[in-house]
Amino acid sequence: MKKYLLPIILFICGAGMFAFTSFTSGSVDDLEVKIENTPVVMPACYKVYANPDALSGRYFLFKMLITNKGSRPVRNIRAIYEIPKFIEETEIGKISVLNPGQSVVVACYPVFNDDIVNKTTSSKEKTKIKLATSGGDREEEFGFEMKGRNEFLYTCVNPEEIRSYRDMYDNDPLIACYVTPEDPIIKYYTQQMQQKVLKGETAAVTNDPKEAVRLLMGVYQATYLSGMVYSGTSGVPSKFDDLQSLVQSLRLPREVVTGNTGLCIELSLLYASVLMAAGLDPVIFLIPGHAYPGINFKGQYYAIEATMIGGEGMGGRQDAQAAIQKGMKQLEEFIQAAQMGDERFSMINIREMIAQQITPMELKDDQFLREKVEKIAAGWENGALANDVQTSFANNTGGGNTGGGNDGGGGGGGNSGGMASYSGNVSFNYPAQWSRRNNPAAQYLPQLIHSFQPADNLASIQVYQVQGAASPNQAMQIIQQQLYPTGQEVQFQSAGSAGGYEIFNGITYSSNGSFQWQAFMKRAGGGVAGVIMGAGAGGEHYNNILNQVKSSIR
Repeated sequence: MKKYLLPIILFICGAGMFAFTSFTSGSVDDLEVKIENTPVVMPACYKVYANPDALSGRYFLFKMLITNKGSRPVRNIRAIYEIPKFIEETEIGKISVLNPGQSVVVACYPVFNDDIVNKTTSSKEKTKIKLATSGGDREEEFGFEMKGRNEFLYTCVNPEEIRSYRDMYDNDPLIACYVTPEDPIIKYYTQQMQQKVLKGETAAVTNDPKEAVRLLMGVYQATYLSGMVYSGTSGVPSKFDDLQSLVQSLRLPREVVTGNTGLCIELSLLYASVLMAAGLDPVIFLIPGHAYPGINFKGQYYAIEATMIGGEGMGGRQDAQAAIQKGMKQLEEFIQAAQMGDERFSMINIREMIAQQITPMELKDDQFLREKVEKIAAGWENGALANDVQTSFANNTGGGNTGGGNDGGGGGGGNSGGMASYSGNVSFNYPAQWSRRNNPAAQYLPQLIHSFQPADNLASIQVYQVQGAASPNQAMQIIQQQLYPTGQEVQFQSAGSAGGYEIFNGITYSSNGSFQWQAFMKRAGGGVAGVIMGAGAGGEHYNNILNQVKSSIR
């Protein structure tokens, strides 16, 4: 009998502990669940959806706020989701205990397989969510639209919430996903163009802007010689009727090459892909109803009008020199409009977007398409571009409003007064010539993700993402606590709210003196996002500029 005594005691203790835990633990029914989900998924952007660091995590599939509304703790909560046909059951969150009144946010960044880019049609799909707890399970679900890989939605802002032109183009940074410099077909096309149109010369290994411009013109020459056609007047949507009017089917660069036709935005994507494959820094200029490609070469901007290859009912075709002249004239007009704060004029710096983890799709090699490229390139043999190209264009320093929060494209000193645009969980305009630093205080203030400063460092614009903060006031307290050990004393007080932001006035004291600032904070991105700006002693002359920045916050 004695040999059974210990197991019996252990069994009784275990059963007692189980009964005690069950009695003191809450039920899954005590959990209040609120889900914020995206209405649309674009397969071309699948790598962005999977990356919580891309554009501060704004492109999630869903975020789920879980609150314990009961009187007992809920234990061992597991958040699981699946997208039938695309993603199997995957655990995305585990909470050991959620006490009464506590809340937690679980974000889902779905990892799709690479073959999702083979999806060519739109469909209605479902996301299924399961909360498994010690007190039972619970299921939720929501529907969304899965687009085809060629479909691009210019905004995900709810139609009733669209208030400005930029709201209509909230997804502009994602255009970089359609730029495919690593596509084997585009690489092959680029090699053929360099060998037969440029006779083996490239701009990637030279400091000469003439070679950079010659490469830009070389892409035009290749499309011209192949008889490529600008396929109509339907460019970038210029007005908003309903959400569907801001959806556009974009041929991929490989499809533009092998189909020998493209819209203005599609031609711009082709140029950007080839130019980046050749080692340059491509940009795409967006203006009302139109897009055209260009490059940033050591702070100097050059643009070309890709559509002058002509098309049905569009008159004659123009050579590469005429196209570069037209592009540079448009660039001058672009800079003037952007400097006046016209938000309809924006620029996407592709390399900067990729640096912010807006990663292009992966495409497989295709022998049939390679053979088509070879047939196209055979017609380039006698059309090599001349070595003597013009590069002395006026007013090509500086940039406009930059899509997706890149560094603004400030040129080499010729863009005084120009404003660029930062886009993320917070968006605003800032002086294009101010320098930008990413994660400037990562060791002691990781919440500071970007800062912008003039050359004399007497003023500053800082972008924050405070993960886990429940309110703007709590976010300010976290920043205050993080800075205290570094010898910086932060004092702040609420100054009301406007435009969805809570405003705080503050001052920071340190061994370097005092720094007065104003903060604009709001709930976003799984916490609180905001921008803090101000000037130190001697920086009063920046007040007018900072007021312009404040008025542009959106």
